[in-house]
Parts: sequence; structure tokens; C-alpha cells
Amino acid sequence: MISTYIQEHNRLFSDLTAALGRDLAHLSSEANGGKSILFVYSPIDEEKYIEEAKRRFTDGYEFIDLRQLFVEFVDSKGFEKFKRQFKNMGTEVFVSQNYTEGTFYSFLMKRIENSAANGVSPILIHTGVIYKMGFSNQNIMESPSVMKFQKPLVFFYPAVSKNGTIYFLDKQPASKYRCVVIN
Repeated sequence: MISTYIQEHNRLFSDLTAALGRDLAHLSSEANGGKSILFVYSPIDEEKYIEEAKRRFTDGYEFIDLRQLFVEFVDSKGFEKFKRQFKNMGTEVFVSQNYTEGTFYSFLMKRIENSAANGVSPILIHTGVIYKMGFSNQNIMESPSVMKFQKPLVFFYPAVSKNGTIYFLDKQPASKYRCVVIN
């Protein structure tokens, strides 16, 4: 896959900056009632986009690195306990219909909610971590707590576009509902 970073980054960051500058009511009406922005870029250029975003978006934003957060989640349980739970419960250790606490999803949502409570826009990076965990960006964006945010949630989304469809990590079709898509 050829890098498109040089040609695309100025346009994408300009569009993201404009979306972040919109009135929240206007953003929400564009996002079908949601409060999220899906920032789509080529997976091959992920580190470049994250580096540039960290340079551009300082005050009023908090970057939440899902790779790092997953390590924190495993550490909070202890590696041996996590291994046992994963062996016994499978992907329910990541998200479960049977209980709301103790999963990676609940751990992530608490972190996002804390960020928003501090009056900043959470920016989720290295989101490929959640691939095949049993939940997606859509679950996060449609969370009742996210729908009440006073600032937008930005979801960095390594994806490719084929025939008008966005594929997360070039694999999973993306929903464009409840978010403004920058691609």
C-alpha cells in the first residue's frame, strides 16, 4: 500500500479542525444526533497522523491510546487472572451482554467519560486494538454517556475506502451513523 499521507494530511486535518470548531448542536445534527467524529486515514500512515494530531491539538484535547489502555486493563487485573478469564470467558472479557463492569469496554468507557468530565475532547488513537473484541466504534459513539458529551469525541480510524464503503483496517465495513466522517 502506497502512503497517501503527504497528499491527504493537510486536507484531512483542515476538515477535522473545521469539524471541531463547529457548534456542538450543528455537529450533532450532521452526526444523526451523535457527538463523534470519525477521522479516517490510511492504516499505513497511522503513526504520521497521530504524530501530527498531537502537534496540532494540544489545549482542550486528551489523547487516549487504546494500546496503552489495554495494557493498563490487563495490569489492573493481573496477567494471570486476565489469562484465566480469557480462557474461561473468551471475548466476554472485552465486552459482555451479561455484566457491565470488569470488561475492557467498561474500562475504556470510564476513561473516555473521565476525559469528557474534565472538559476536554477525548481523541481515541491506535483504535485497531479493538478489532475482533466484540465491540466497535459504533458501540462507543452510541453510548448514552457519549451522546451527552459537551465536546466531541474524535475516533482515529485506520481504514480504506472501496466503492464508497469504509473498511476498518481494510477488513470490517464501517458504519457512518452517529458521527461526522472526515475522509
